[in-house]
Amino acid sequence: WVNQVVRMLVEFQGDEIELFNQGIGSNVLTPECPSYEYSAKPSALERLDEELVVLEPDMVFLSYGLNDSRGGTSPEVFRRAYQELIDRIRRKIDPTIVIVNTYYMHEIKYTNSAYWNQSSYDLTEVYNLVIQQIAVENGLVLADVYSAEKGVDWIIDQDHCHPNDLGHRIIANRVFEAIVRNCS
Repeated sequence: WVNQVVRMLVEFQGDEIELFNQGIGSNVLTPECPSYEYSAKPSALERLDEELVVLEPDMVFLSYGLNDSRGGTSPEVFRRAYQELIDRIRRKIDPTIVIVNTYYMHEIKYTNSAYWNQSSYDLTEVYNLVIQQIAVENGLVLADVYSAEKGVDWIIDQDHCHPNDLGHRIIANRVFEAIVRNCS
Protein backbone atom coordinates (compact mmCIF):
# COMPACT_ATOMS: atom_id res chain seq x y z
CA TRP A 1 0.00 0.00 0.00
CA VAL A 2 2.93 2.35 0.60
CA ASN A 3 3.89 2.24 -3.08
CA GLN A 4 0.31 3.08 -4.03
CA VAL A 5 0.23 6.07 -1.65
CA VAL A 6 3.46 7.39 -3.14
CA ARG A 7 2.10 7.00 -6.69
CA MET A 8 -0.98 9.01 -5.74
CA LEU A 9 1.11 11.71 -4.07
CA VAL A 10 3.33 12.00 -7.15
CA GLU A 11 0.32 12.09 -9.46
CA PHE A 12 -1.38 14.95 -7.65
CA GLN A 13 1.61 16.79 -6.25
CA GLY A 14 3.73 16.62 -9.38
CA ASP A 15 7.06 16.15 -7.61
CA GLU A 16 9.04 12.94 -7.60
CA ILE A 17 9.27 11.13 -4.27
CA GLU A 18 12.10 8.90 -3.18
CA LEU A 19 10.55 6.02 -1.24
CA PHE A 20 12.34 3.98 1.40
CA ASN A 21 9.96 1.23 2.49
CA GLN A 22 11.41 -0.16 5.72
CA GLY A 23 8.34 -2.19 6.65
CA ILE A 24 8.99 -5.76 7.79
CA GLY A 25 6.26 -8.40 7.96
CA SER A 26 5.82 -10.03 11.38
CA ASN A 27 7.67 -7.11 12.98
CA VAL A 28 6.73 -5.75 16.40
CA LEU A 29 7.21 -2.38 18.03
CA THR A 30 9.22 -3.50 21.04
CA PRO A 31 11.27 -6.46 22.25
CA GLU A 32 8.97 -6.40 25.29
CA CYS A 33 6.35 -8.20 23.16
CA PRO A 34 5.94 -11.70 24.65
CA SER A 35 6.13 -13.19 21.13
CA TYR A 36 9.21 -11.16 20.19
CA GLU A 37 11.23 -14.38 19.91
CA TYR A 38 8.98 -15.45 17.02
CA SER A 39 8.85 -12.06 15.29
CA ALA A 40 10.90 -10.66 12.43
CA LYS A 41 13.76 -8.81 14.07
CA PRO A 42 14.89 -6.29 14.99
CA SER A 43 11.85 -4.53 16.49
CA ALA A 44 10.95 -0.99 15.48
CA LEU A 45 12.62 0.47 18.56
CA GLU A 46 15.78 -1.50 17.89
CA ARG A 47 16.11 -0.55 14.23
CA LEU A 48 14.90 3.05 14.35
CA ASP A 49 18.22 4.88 14.08
CA GLU A 50 19.87 2.63 11.48
CA GLU A 51 16.83 2.14 9.23
CA LEU A 52 14.84 5.36 9.55
CA VAL A 53 16.54 8.30 11.22
CA VAL A 54 19.68 7.99 9.10
CA LEU A 55 17.53 8.49 5.96
CA GLU A 56 16.17 11.85 7.21
CA PRO A 57 12.77 11.45 5.51
CA ASP A 58 10.24 14.25 5.08
CA MET A 59 7.34 11.87 5.84
CA VAL A 60 7.18 8.69 7.90
CA PHE A 61 4.44 6.06 7.93
CA LEU A 62 4.13 4.18 11.22
CA SER A 63 2.00 1.06 11.21
CA TYR A 64 2.21 -1.02 14.37
CA GLY A 65 -0.34 -2.76 16.54
CA LEU A 66 -1.64 -5.91 14.89
CA ASN A 67 1.40 -8.10 15.53
CA ASP A 68 1.92 -6.45 18.92
CA SER A 69 -1.60 -7.26 20.09
CA ARG A 70 -1.52 -10.75 18.62
CA GLY A 71 1.83 -11.33 20.31
CA GLY A 72 0.52 -10.39 23.75
CA THR A 73 1.88 -6.87 24.25
CA SER A 74 -0.38 -5.10 26.74
CA PRO A 75 -1.97 -1.82 25.61
CA GLU A 76 0.02 0.00 28.32
CA VAL A 77 3.38 -1.33 27.10
CA PHE A 78 2.32 -0.66 23.51
CA ARG A 79 1.42 2.97 24.34
CA ARG A 80 4.70 3.58 26.15
CA ALA A 81 6.79 1.97 23.38
CA TYR A 82 4.97 3.88 20.60
CA GLN A 83 5.47 7.15 22.45
CA GLU A 84 9.16 6.33 22.86
CA LEU A 85 9.43 5.66 19.12
CA ILE A 86 7.79 8.98 18.26
CA ASP A 87 9.89 10.90 20.78
CA ARG A 88 13.10 9.38 19.46
CA ILE A 89 12.15 10.24 15.87
CA ARG A 90 11.36 13.83 16.78
CA ARG A 91 14.56 14.31 18.79
CA LYS A 92 16.61 13.62 15.65
CA ILE A 93 14.48 14.56 12.62
CA ASP A 94 11.24 16.46 11.97
CA PRO A 95 9.15 14.56 9.43
CA THR A 96 5.41 14.56 8.98
CA ILE A 97 4.36 11.40 10.79
CA VAL A 98 1.41 9.42 9.48
CA ILE A 99 0.24 6.78 11.94
CA VAL A 100 -1.95 3.96 10.65
CA ASN A 101 -4.25 2.11 13.01
CA THR A 102 -4.37 -1.68 13.04
CA TYR A 103 -5.49 -3.63 10.04
CA TYR A 104 -8.59 -5.77 10.00
CA MET A 105 -7.86 -9.49 10.16
CA HIS A 106 -10.22 -12.44 9.90
CA GLU A 107 -11.16 -13.82 13.31
CA ILE A 108 -9.68 -17.24 12.57
CA LYS A 109 -6.21 -15.71 12.94
CA TYR A 110 -6.95 -14.49 16.46
CA THR A 111 -7.08 -18.04 17.78
CA ASN A 112 -5.37 -20.33 15.27
CA SER A 113 -1.83 -18.94 15.13
CA ALA A 114 0.89 -20.32 17.37
CA TYR A 115 2.54 -17.52 19.38
CA TRP A 116 0.25 -14.93 17.75
CA ASN A 117 -3.11 -15.73 19.34
CA GLN A 118 -3.40 -13.15 22.13
CA SER A 119 -5.71 -10.64 20.45
CA SER A 120 -9.39 -10.29 19.62
CA TYR A 121 -11.68 -7.82 17.90
CA ASP A 122 -12.26 -6.16 21.28
CA LEU A 123 -8.52 -5.78 21.94
CA THR A 124 -8.07 -4.44 18.40
CA GLU A 125 -10.58 -1.70 19.26
CA VAL A 126 -8.54 -0.88 22.40
CA TYR A 127 -5.33 -0.72 20.38
CA ASN A 128 -6.98 1.54 17.81
CA LEU A 129 -8.15 3.84 20.60
CA VAL A 130 -4.57 3.98 21.94
CA ILE A 131 -3.28 4.78 18.43
CA GLN A 132 -5.90 7.51 18.00
CA GLN A 133 -4.95 9.03 21.37
CA ILE A 134 -1.25 8.93 20.48
CA ALA A 135 -2.01 10.66 17.17
CA VAL A 136 -3.98 13.45 18.86
CA GLU A 137 -1.50 13.92 21.72
CA ASN A 138 1.43 14.17 19.29
CA GLY A 139 -0.18 16.05 16.40
CA LEU A 140 0.22 13.12 14.00
CA VAL A 141 -1.76 12.40 10.85
CA LEU A 142 -4.06 9.46 11.67
CA ALA A 143 -5.10 7.12 8.87
CA ASP A 144 -8.07 5.05 10.02
CA VAL A 145 -7.82 1.99 7.81
CA TYR A 146 -9.59 -0.35 10.21
CA SER A 147 -13.01 1.25 9.79
CA ALA A 148 -12.75 0.81 6.02
CA GLU A 149 -11.81 -2.87 6.31
CA LYS A 150 -13.74 -4.07 9.37
CA GLY A 151 -16.00 -7.01 8.54
CA VAL A 152 -15.14 -7.05 4.83
CA ASP A 153 -13.55 -10.50 4.81
CA TRP A 154 -13.25 -10.69 1.03
CA ILE A 155 -10.54 -7.97 0.99
CA ILE A 156 -8.35 -10.21 3.15
CA ASP A 157 -5.98 -12.68 1.49
CA GLN A 158 -6.56 -16.42 1.71
CA ASP A 159 -4.10 -16.51 4.63
CA HIS A 160 -6.88 -14.73 6.64
CA CYS A 161 -4.37 -12.15 7.88
CA HIS A 162 -2.98 -9.92 5.15
CA PRO A 163 -4.91 -7.68 2.76
CA ASN A 164 -5.31 -8.82 -0.83
CA ASP A 165 -4.80 -6.40 -3.73
CA LEU A 166 -8.13 -4.67 -3.14
CA GLY A 167 -7.40 -4.51 0.59
CA HIS A 168 -4.08 -2.80 -0.13
CA ARG A 169 -5.89 -0.31 -2.38
CA ILE A 170 -8.39 0.51 0.35
CA ILE A 171 -5.56 1.03 2.85
CA ALA A 172 -3.68 3.24 0.37
CA ASN A 173 -6.78 5.33 -0.29
CA ARG A 174 -7.38 5.86 3.44
CA VAL A 175 -3.74 6.86 4.03
CA PHE A 176 -3.77 9.19 1.03
CA GLU A 177 -7.03 10.76 2.19
CA ALA A 178 -5.58 11.37 5.67
CA ILE A 179 -2.51 13.05 4.15
CA VAL A 180 -4.63 15.24 1.86
CA ARG A 181 -6.88 16.31 4.74
CA ASN A 182 -3.97 17.19 7.04
CA CYS A 183 -1.02 18.30 4.93
CA SER A 184 -0.66 21.15 2.49
